[in-house]
Amino acid sequence: MNAQYFDRARAAYRAGDFSAAAQMFLAAKEPNELAGEADHLRGNCLMKLGLYADAAKAYSEALEDHTYGKCGALLTNRGKALAAVGDLEGAAESFSNATKDATYATPYKAYLGLANALLKLDRVTDAGVAFRSAAIDGANPAPATALASLGDCFVKLGRPGDAVESYLTALEYVGPQDDTHAIEAGLGCAYAAAGRAADAVDAFNRATSDGIYQLTPEQEDEFNTARDTVAAQSSISQVQAPAAPVAASAAPVDPLDPMGTTGNFMPDPSDTGFFTMTESEMIQQDRHETKVRRKKRHTGLKVFLVIVLLLVIAAGGLGFAYTRGLGFPSQQDAVTKLFETVASGEDTDQYLSPNLSDDAKAIIINTVEGLQGATATVSDLQAGMTESDGIVNVELAQGGSLAFDAHFVRSANHIGWALETFTMNFDDTFADDGADAGSAVDDSTTTDTTVDDGSESTDDAAATAEDDSASDSEIDSTQDTADEA
Repeated sequence: MNAQYFDRARAAYRAGDFSAAAQMFLAAKEPNELAGEADHLRGNCLMKLGLYADAAKAYSEALEDHTYGKCGALLTNRGKALAAVGDLEGAAESFSNATKDATYATPYKAYLGLANALLKLDRVTDAGVAFRSAAIDGANPAPATALASLGDCFVKLGRPGDAVESYLTALEYVGPQDDTHAIEAGLGCAYAAAGRAADAVDAFNRATSDGIYQLTPEQEDEFNTARDTVAAQSSISQVQAPAAPVAASAAPVDPLDPMGTTGNFMPDPSDTGFFTMTESEMIQQDRHETKVRRKKRHTGLKVFLVIVLLLVIAAGGLGFAYTRGLGFPSQQDAVTKLFETVASGEDTDQYLSPNLSDDAKAIIINTVEGLQGATATVSDLQAGMTESDGIVNVELAQGGSLAFDAHFVRSANHIGWALETFTMNFDDTFADDGADAGSAVDDSTTTDTTVDDGSESTDDAAATAEDDSASDSEIDSTQDTADEA
């Protein structure tokens, strides 16, 4: 590979000159050379330029370089490119293969792409399964969108009860980036399909309460129908006398369960012998059944008490561990994963404090980028319930070590830990001497200029664009346009 062209291409990529960057990434390759990183970044440039077919080809060429890795991200990006050109079957296959990459850190992106492609192919059941997988993925920072889409699938499948539960769960996980009004509107449609007109009206009213959100024509029709139903029911209840008890013949009777509660078969005299028993036998039978019922009732109570006791013990243990700084991810995991995601160019937000500004996050990310290939270990950890402090010992790939003061806080889910500050510790130097430490810092900074774009190629939140989410906004925009057309 021509290193000079490659460096110039990355500089153009950083500057946002995607046309020039794409040409130079291609020129940097020798004929028939496999260069996964160059083709990956070239594909990102082509996606930015709207050249989706060429981008899909570039991602395919990057996949041929097995030494490069990042199959999950490349397959996801290729799936988005294929979906943008209308090849939904090819997109679904690419997304599906991406979910099989065990090293892919954000599989929910592949599941979301797969679900949307399957939905357009009218494979609603399979799309619902994919939306559910995206929603339960622990790496998904915004599961509400997937849950709401799952609710849409349930409505299409004629399962309004499940749709209601899915929308209600989505509302519990709503984040700042989610449209609560759209979810409420979907909930209104689910309630209407379930025959719960009053609940549907309430949901639609919440959806339009801000005066900004506009219902779709279908949602508007459902809203009007629900309001008419509620008004009719109210009028009937006001003018009608109390209804007489409904005769048994008014509703269909299940011959296998006439009481409508047991779900069991109606006893047949020829099978049970009930009608041939003597009085003494009936009394004896009744006593026996009473003992059996009492024994079962006591057994159920004991099982219930044992379960409650175990839950109390487990909750107490977890509470104690939480106050002692237990979390998932732990402080060590947060640092390790941060180094890994920065190196791979993936989303780092879940490992950084939600209280940080974008500039503060960028400072920490730039610091870590300057330590490419290093191994970080947390020591001297002073763990608390909501805050922790420790020393991060960094073994540099070029030799020598550095120490950083780290302050951790609870992450956005209040369960794991996230890094809030990461500053050089000048009082505790782990290199052989001061000169070695200085040269180590210089070496890591030099590495940053040669490796940085490889990681930035897939950074979703950073300005350098994440490997697969670099094209998220472009694909979503293209797909929205296609839907509107």
